[in-house]
Amino acid sequence: FPKGARVTMGPDATGVGWAYEYALKSDRLSLDELRSLQDYYYKYALLGVDGVSEIASVGGFVRDYEITLDEAKMRQYGIGVEDVVAKVRRNNNDQGGRVVLESGFEKIVQAHGYLKNIVEMEDITLKTVAGHPVKVRDIATVNMVPASRRGMVDLNGEGEVVGGIVVVRFGENPYKVIQAVKAKLKSLKVPGVEVVETYDRSSLIDKAIDTLKHTLVEESIIVMLIVALFLLHIRSALIIIIILPITVAMTFLLMKLFGLGSNIMSLGGIAIAIGAMVDAAIVMVENAHKHIHKVISKKGSITPQERHEIIIASAKQVGKPIFFALMLVVISFLPIFALSGQEGRLFSPLAYTKTFAMVTGAVLSITLVPILMLFFIKGHIIPEERNWLNRFFQILYVPVLKLSLKLRYGVLVAAAVVMVLIYPLYQKQKWEFMPMMNEQTFMYMPVTPYGIGIDLSKELTQKTDAIIKSFPEVETVFGKAGRADTATDPAPLAMIETIVTFKPQDQWRPGVTYAGLMKEMERTLQVPGLINSWTYPIRGRIDMLLTGIRTPLGIKLFGSDHEVLERVAGEIEEKLRDLNSTLSVSHDATNNGYYIDIDIDQEALSRYGVTKQTILDMVGYGVGGAQVGTKFEKLERYPISVRYDASYRDDIEKLKTLLVKTKSGFQPLERFAHVHFAQGASVIKSEKGLGVNFIYITPKAGISPKAYKDEAEQLLKKIALPTGLYYEWAGQSQYLESAMERLVYIIPAVLVIIFLLIYFALRDIAYALIVFFTLPFAMIGGLWLVDFLNFNLSIAVIVGFLALLGIAAETAIVMVVYLDEALHERLAAGRKADLALVREAVIGGAAMRLRPKLMTVFAILGGLVPILYISGVGSEVMQRIAVPMIGGMISSTLLTLIIIPVLFYILKIKRVQ
Repeated sequence: FPKGARVTMGPDATGVGWAYEYALKSDRLSLDELRSLQDYYYKYALLGVDGVSEIASVGGFVRDYEITLDEAKMRQYGIGVEDVVAKVRRNNNDQGGRVVLESGFEKIVQAHGYLKNIVEMEDITLKTVAGHPVKVRDIATVNMVPASRRGMVDLNGEGEVVGGIVVVRFGENPYKVIQAVKAKLKSLKVPGVEVVETYDRSSLIDKAIDTLKHTLVEESIIVMLIVALFLLHIRSALIIIIILPITVAMTFLLMKLFGLGSNIMSLGGIAIAIGAMVDAAIVMVENAHKHIHKVISKKGSITPQERHEIIIASAKQVGKPIFFALMLVVISFLPIFALSGQEGRLFSPLAYTKTFAMVTGAVLSITLVPILMLFFIKGHIIPEERNWLNRFFQILYVPVLKLSLKLRYGVLVAAAVVMVLIYPLYQKQKWEFMPMMNEQTFMYMPVTPYGIGIDLSKELTQKTDAIIKSFPEVETVFGKAGRADTATDPAPLAMIETIVTFKPQDQWRPGVTYAGLMKEMERTLQVPGLINSWTYPIRGRIDMLLTGIRTPLGIKLFGSDHEVLERVAGEIEEKLRDLNSTLSVSHDATNNGYYIDIDIDQEALSRYGVTKQTILDMVGYGVGGAQVGTKFEKLERYPISVRYDASYRDDIEKLKTLLVKTKSGFQPLERFAHVHFAQGASVIKSEKGLGVNFIYITPKAGISPKAYKDEAEQLLKKIALPTGLYYEWAGQSQYLESAMERLVYIIPAVLVIIFLLIYFALRDIAYALIVFFTLPFAMIGGLWLVDFLNFNLSIAVIVGFLALLGIAAETAIVMVVYLDEALHERLAAGRKADLALVREAVIGGAAMRLRPKLMTVFAILGGLVPILYISGVGSEVMQRIAVPMIGGMISSTLLTLIIIPVLFYILKIKRVQ
């Protein structure tokens, strides 16, 4: 490593771990005092909280003990910059002398040589002239000054403050860590200092969990009411009421065992499984009712022993196919476990919890449900035909079924036509990786010119913060320009990140929404030199971490020549700006750095016997004020630096005349080097071993990344890229392509597994083909509803279709089992197998088993419909999952009630013939 380079261990966290931020305000303390308080009090106290990886300080001023050199006096005494540096270093250290044994005890020897105060610094002797010491105070002044900084923070546009960023360790539960941090902060009371919370991810988690908790309760109540209405037997409904919370509780237990926390996606997995997890219990209870009523209708009464035997027999009858059907629902989610990257981390908790819920439901259905049936299915069982709800559906269904059997081939043709017509609907759908989840906190990240200084960056930050704070809905505005003191933040001064938090919505103006606020702020924030860009804190940091692109979409242009890269990136920007689909577009204007280059002349150095290091030291220390030591104040540590007074170094002409010490006296710098202005790269980006330039793209609302990419590609083809340059799309399109590459291989494999499970459940290849052939029909309703609600296709929607696949297979299996049982019952009675018998069996099996099918369908729909009406945090993702399931369940019900009986009828009459 070069001299002066420091190697430190990076934090075990990423930028996504920025879970909590706060600002320190005070009317009593200055910015440097606040920064010291943050660095050496709040920071150390919060680092002791479990799960905290790092406390990053930002803003304010770090104290610097600067030895400000007077060049004229240095020349008078013949002292060079390197002399001052060497003497300060040799007068600022401690040294140990091992130990001295005295009276049998070790006494540690230590010499104290650290500089204690400014007076000691001024008293350092640099040389002796005629017996008189020349001290630092003779050629310099020592003052405490603000150190050079690369970042600042502003609060509400009112002025600079000092900030702290809590970085949560990778793999920790952010919610628990944040709660512990907040509790610790409350205990850290400093008179005259106010701690202002500027970002709290736990509030997002609280809102998301509250949203889904209410939804879970609503779903549970709806499912219970559906069972009670169809059976009109409160005791039987109690079985579902008992099974549902037990299943949910066991799911939470499994979550704890597997280390899954309660978050948007994990609770979402339970939410979409509420109806399906009690399917088996519903079918078993209804089947027991059916058989008990059948015996009572024949004998007039039933003994407790007979009731016991009938319940056990009815459970055995449907237990096996129901168990296999529930396993199908579990298997259909296997592709989610195969996802990697962002999509895998996002959806794996949902896949785990839904799997836990379905497996628990399947196990309880063959263990606990039969036992509960023995206890609760007692008393008077109301016949199905006496239930007004069942009679209503029977009256609607039976005539339609009879007509469908009569026109069976026409029904199949109509179904085939509908399936063909769905293809154009699929083709017109827009794709996106994920819907933008409203985190209810904005992050404003305007694009500024590279190379701007701290003063201009501060001015822009405070100006934009004040404009945003003027909106009455805004609670706090915390603007950061440049970087925080952490390896997780490599931001230049040109990068502004502003966190905007909001008041509770009941304090907002009537009719104002988050989307409307963002548009209103976009219109208001028209600052010359800034290109606006909006995102959300978590989403923005994930995008920056994975691709470096801070907008939803971007292009990475690769090549070896940075000047050519910027020129071509500018051409691409101009082309994309002409697209109607473009909201904003910009590229990295990196070749606008302004330099004062000092090109050292080796021959001139040789003539005067000067080394390059002499020049480098003068530039590094005298001009740049590099650190030469550290002043220790108990736990606090502050740099000591050496630097020329600003009057000697504030323009290029004065730099040329800086004096270099030689053996023959002092000579101006311009004799040893060519000092001149130059322009070059203000930042150098590289990736994959090549230079890279980013083009940042924000499509207009409603334009999916895939649709934008396809449209933009037509323009990009017209640009002739120089040899050696190529580009890649980044952002959401990159995530989507990565996910689809995996799914395109995994989903067919899962379909094969599903077919095998269907076969093992039914033990008839023809039956398995009927069920499997009808699955695509279930997708029709899902796609129609997605299109009707103007949702883009996304990974979340695919998750919904995968969940639908298993449920559709489950309901289809139950229908085939009922039809087969109805036929076997009639054949077992000794009746002749003919067309009339098959027709009677199909109508009887389908119509007489209408109640359990409708109960399961309504239970699933009842468990999903409340998700459509939630509007809190996480609703965008959950609705994309629920919508294809709701639409698919509707078309799947038609499939189950009409198409499967028709196919079954055709199969059986062919066999009879």
